[in-house]
Amino acid sequence: MSPSWDRHAIKAEVHRRGLTLVGIARARGLEPSACKVALRRRNFAGERAIADVLGVEPSVLWPERYRAGTSRRDANRISKDSLLLTRRAG
Repeated sequence: MSPSWDRHAIKAEVHRRGLTLVGIARARGLEPSACKVALRRRNFAGERAIADVLGVEPSVLWPERYRAGTSRRDANRISKDSLLLTRRAG
């Protein structure tokens, strides 16, 4: 598998294994859209479910969301700050 994961590569690998994002979410007792949402933006439960199915840590799939040395709370703050900056610039 490629060391570079984007949402298309993640989805393709899930499908290659005969699974669906909705199926993964339902199997974990999550909202059906949780894994689909995780491909576009932070969703800890969806990210973890996909990563577990693919046998990697979420930080491998989404390194920009899991910077070294950041806690879950800090990661949320970083994501929110980035979103605010993007909105202000646009």
